[in-house]
Amino acid sequence: MRRRIITAAATSALMLALAGCTAAEPVVVETTTPTAEATTEPVVATFAASNGDCDAMAATLRNVESVNPDLVDPELSATCDGDSLIIQSNSIPDYLYIATTPGSPRVSEVTMTIPVNPTVADEPSAVPLLGALGVAVDGVPLYGPTEGTGGDVKSLEGALSECGSHSGPTDFHIHWFGFADGVDCLYGADEVATGDSLIIGWAADGYPIMSGVVCADAGCSATVQLTSSWQLTDESQFATDTWAAHSYVEGSGDLDQCNGRVDSDGQYRYYSTTTFPYLLGCYYGNVADGALGGNNAAGPGPGAGGIGG
Repeated sequence: MRRRIITAAATSALMLALAGCTAAEPVVVETTTPTAEATTEPVVATFAASNGDCDAMAATLRNVESVNPDLVDPELSATCDGDSLIIQSNSIPDYLYIATTPGSPRVSEVTMTIPVNPTVADEPSAVPLLGALGVAVDGVPLYGPTEGTGGDVKSLEGALSECGSHSGPTDFHIHWFGFADGVDCLYGADEVATGDSLIIGWAADGYPIMSGVVCADAGCSATVQLTSSWQLTDESQFATDTWAAHSYVEGSGDLDQCNGRVDSDGQYRYYSTTTFPYLLGCYYGNVADGALGGNNAAGPGPGAGGIGG
């Protein structure tokens, strides 16, 4: 099934259709590499994560400690090996676990080997429908927007904690970057509210995934939430096939098709959004065979979410 990619030229027709007006069918084009231009606003003075320095990349991973006495202690390591950073984890969170689904987090070994100097893909590749697309800074696997039903993770009320995470059949994982006052998550709400450059984790292609709450100006007098350029165009499929329910509308949000952008320092980064696809819409860079390994690893390929299949 080809995922729908709608160019800026088709945006007006799409908006009329969404408003219930009669309009021509949206123009469907073949997928091309996202053209993520450097932005001038929002602006941040420094960025928490960049590529090219393996030691600096490894330093973004946490020294995890247990906060859940009923769970196995979390384990996480980051090792530089030539031009690769190897991240190994047992998938146990370092923040307070709140049960939303049957079962509790259990040990699930995951290994991710990413390039220190990632390369832009000739064409973006699809993220997995199910399984890890990256690893958070505390070692918890990061998943896409799809649940086991094929529908959107937010179509299952109460399935995820306020942190955007839950226990699945094989591991504990994060679907979207959640935070709330008084709730222990990957980051606290007060940290997010500052607009500081916060790294959520690393994608399997080697690019960092950042909080989408950023400074609106150089002095950070205000913050803004970056917006996705994917739009809900078929609400009837939201709970059954979230990729078919959404269309990429170029230029309709702050980010490109993969949910990222090239920042003012020339570095490409993914950013979290409050709407689909939440973390990644596709892989901007090349993903090596075997980049992700472990109990619930999944690589891009036919039938995966985002653009292919």
